[in-house]
Amino acid sequence: MPSPVGLRPTYNGRFPLRKRDAETVVVDSESILYSLLEMGSSTETLVERTPKATMVAEKDRAIVRAAHKHFLSHGFAGASMDAIATSAGVSVKTIYSHFEDKEVLFSHVMVSACTDHLLSEKLPSDEALADRFPWFAQATQSGLTEAGRTYLGHLLSAEQLALYRVVTQDSARFPELGRQYQKNFAKGRTAILVAYLKGVAQKRKWTRRDPIKDAALYEALLRTGIFEEALHGLLTVTEDVIDDRARSASRKMWKFFSVDCK
Repeated sequence: MPSPVGLRPTYNGRFPLRKRDAETVVVDSESILYSLLEMGSSTETLVERTPKATMVAEKDRAIVRAAHKHFLSHGFAGASMDAIATSAGVSVKTIYSHFEDKEVLFSHVMVSACTDHLLSEKLPSDEALADRFPWFAQATQSGLTEAGRTYLGHLLSAEQLALYRVVTQDSARFPELGRQYQKNFAKGRTAILVAYLKGVAQKRKWTRRDPIKDAALYEALLRTGIFEEALHGLLTVTEDVIDDRARSASRKMWKFFSVDCK
């Protein structure tokens, strides 16, 4: 089975990614699905893709795109493999020849829905993170604010909220869903913050800082209240909402740093 690599980064839920030049980038979430499984298995050479391998990859993408819609609309338990097959234009037998079972298919949907390919089990190098996120190299309060915006933009995107609802709805019966979500998203977001705050402490020569505890505190300041309200439809997530929370959380965090590191 091809391995899920080669995903290209995108953003979903019409969330505008804030960059240093304040440029707003909005991309349809489905565009990331076209990259799924594109590079094939580790034993294949990328230069010599056979027509059969290309056809298999195209079917994989079609199945995952269809499954993505059905899982988000009906939940894991409610999504029918027959309906997914119909939407993908394939037979149920074809789905099971590409994906071992429903949980494996959902796992591929989780990977495909990852709105930033740097959210993975293995954290990229600091150089790669700085190249992807300009704020990563900034040991300043404004850099911390931008880190908060990126974090909230991913956490509160329409697709991430929908995925979280699916996972919590069915995780009691299917605990692997929770493990997949934790592996693909939650740990990745936190790991990037930990790496960033570790770099801030090194650049500032704050020798007594614990980046893991600092990241946990900053995450709490960023998400407390706002995540639950967005999850239950009590809050409309806008750029201003994200901006206000990121500024407030970073201001409190930087004040804490300033006092604690004297």
